[in-house]
Formats: sequence, C-alpha cells, structure tokens
Amino acid sequence: MLLSRSFQRRVLLALLTVALAPAALVLLSATAALRQMVEVSGTAGPWDSVAESGRVLLDALEGEGPPDTDLEEAAARHRTALSESMLLSRRYAFLSDRFLRVLPVLVLGLAAVTGLLAFATAQRLARGFSRPIEDLVGWTERIARREALPPPAPEESSEVRDFERLREALRGMASELEEGRRRDLEAARLRSWTEMARRVAHEIKNPLTPMRIAAATVARSSDPSGAQAGEVLLEEINRLDEMARSFSQFGRMPEGPPSEIDLTELVTALVRQHGSPDSRIEIRTSEDVPLILGHYEALVRVFRNLLVNAMEAAGGAADVPADILVAIRARPDSVEVSIQDSGPGFPTEALDRIWEPDFTTKSRGTGLGLPLVRQTVHAHRGKVEVRNRPEGGAKVTVSLPTRGAGGAGAAHPPE
Repeated sequence: MLLSRSFQRRVLLALLTVALAPAALVLLSATAALRQMVEVSGTAGPWDSVAESGRVLLDALEGEGPPDTDLEEAAARHRTALSESMLLSRRYAFLSDRFLRVLPVLVLGLAAVTGLLAFATAQRLARGFSRPIEDLVGWTERIARREALPPPAPEESSEVRDFERLREALRGMASELEEGRRRDLEAARLRSWTEMARRVAHEIKNPLTPMRIAAATVARSSDPSGAQAGEVLLEEINRLDEMARSFSQFGRMPEGPPSEIDLTELVTALVRQHGSPDSRIEIRTSEDVPLILGHYEALVRVFRNLLVNAMEAAGGAADVPADILVAIRARPDSVEVSIQDSGPGFPTEALDRIWEPDFTTKSRGTGLGLPLVRQTVHAHRGKVEVRNRPEGGAKVTVSLPTRGAGGAGAAHPPE
C-alpha cells in the first residue's frame, strides 16, 4: 500500500509538472505581450497632441481672409472627427488602464483554474496507473500465500496493454508454481513410498520360501483337513508373493532397451488369457494401428492390471450383465486403448485419490495397482485417464505415443 501511494504521488507530480509548466509559460508570455500591446496603443497622449495641433490649424484657417464656405465645411467636419477620435481615445485609455489593473487578478484566476483542471486530470491518471500496480502487488502476496488469484474482471480490458499482459503473466506463473508444488509433493511422496515399498517387499520375500515349502508339505498330507489347510496356506502365500512383487516394482523404471510393440496383439492376448465363459469381453480395433516403442513386460503388467480390475468390477457372473469393452484406436500421434466395464464405477470422492499409493477401493489389495499403471504409462511418455461413464461403470483410457511422435526411447522418471 505504501509503495502504491508513493508511486501515485510520483506520477501525480510528474503529470502536474508536464501539464502546468507549458501552461504557465504560455500564460506568462501572453500576459506580457498583452500588457505591452495595451501600453503602446492605449495611451491618449498622442491623440491629445494631434487634436491640439488640428485645432490650431483650423483656427488659423478661419482667421485668414474672407470666409470660404467649402473650407469652413471641411474644417467643421474635421473638427467633429477630431473630437470623436479624441473621445474614443480617452475611453480606450480609461478601459485599458482599468484592464491593466485587473489583469493580474485574471491571470491568477486563470492559473488557478488551469491548476485545478491539471490536478484533477493528473490525479485521475495517477490513480489509473497506481491501481493496477496496487492490485499486482497484492497478487504477488497472494501467490506467496498460495491463494487463488481473482478471475479476469471487465475493467481489466480498459487498462494499459502492458498491465494486461503482466496480469496474464502472473496468472500463468501462479498456475505453473502450483503445478510445480503439486509435482514436487507427488515426487516426494513417491520417493517415500518407493523406499517403504522396497523395504516391505524385502521383509515379505525373506520368509516366503520356507513358508511355501512347509505349506506344500502340509498340502500333500493324507489328512484331508490338513491338505485343505495347506492349499489355503499356498493360496495366501502366493498372494503375499504377488504383493511383494508389486511393492518391489513400485518406483522402478522399466529396464532394458525398448522394442516395437503391437498393442492390438498384446491386448488381444491378455483378453484370451484372462477371459472366461462368465465374462463377455468385446474388442474393437481400428485399422492400421501403428506400432509403439516401449517395454513389453511393463506394458503387459499395465493392461493386465486394468483388465483384471474391469473384470472384478463387472462381476463376471452369468446372470449379471458383465460386459467389458476394449477399444484400440489410432490417433494422429498416439495409440489409444480404452477399457470400460459395466460395474458400479468409482465413488465420486475417490476419483481424485485413485492414483495415491495408499488408497484402494477394494477390501483386499495393496493400493499400488493404479499408481503402478500411471507410473509405467508416464515412463513411456503417455497419459492415462479414469472417469465414470454416465450410463454406469468406469472407463480407463491409456494413450501412448507412436514411434515417430516422441515415444519411449528409454525409460523416463514419472512426473
């Protein structure tokens, strides 16, 4: 606020100087010239001399010789003209004298009016310049406090173009800073979860091998109840092993050189592998789907995870509509794979959290499935989007760049 007032005062003084200096110079010059002109032309002294000399001349003419009628008439007309001229000269001299006395007051009044007009105009212009400055200073304070900037106002369109561009630049900077903070926070959380996941995976894997051997021994028992208990143990051990693999893969980039991958072939093979008579999976693919450059095993894990999630969400029972649609389309610079199911969809409040490593909508799960999907897709310079369909169910869309559009020539850290 103090900065804005100081700036406003400086602008006001500058505008007043620019406005009043030429006006004062013109006013003083005009006053001096007018005074000189009045003084030169306004005195009656020369006219008195002319009138007196004319009167003497007329009296001399009238006293010489016999009277001449024409000469007397001419002399009378001349005497009348001299009298009228003398009267007018004295009136003009009287008025010019009074005008010269009033002139300083008129000059001061005109200067005061000019000064007031210049001050009002300069103050308005100064406020017009200082108000955007004050707003922009407030904006920088809002950005520092991580507060949202006000939306564009109608009066901004009448501002100086430079102020308008500065507002646009600050809005863009605020958006980029917020996005940078979000990415930094996400990266920090990812590093924390990666470190924790690796430790958990290490601690889980160590006892799994002896546990699996012991469970296999129990499963081969001649006692049916013991054998059944062994089967349960083996099933749970396998689930723990899968969980440990998920933890160990989290935060790890795909390794090895990339290769050309036919996504149509990859997804079709996964559908044949995981399909069942109780699930109805339809595949739609456009013609001439280009190859992408990526890491095959990593992308297999991505689409297997998405396909299994869709099948679990849809149910899969014969008496329940468990339709799943897989669509593969060629885009100008990418290949798009979408998987939509006929399940209940995601809870609305969960859509913003499904990418968090510690969040899951399942009663049993690690919560790392979708985060691993996004991590792998981002490593391939692609995009993944999840949304609920208006007619019911969820739709996951993965877009991966083609080889000529900046595909994953190497693994890149997730952003």
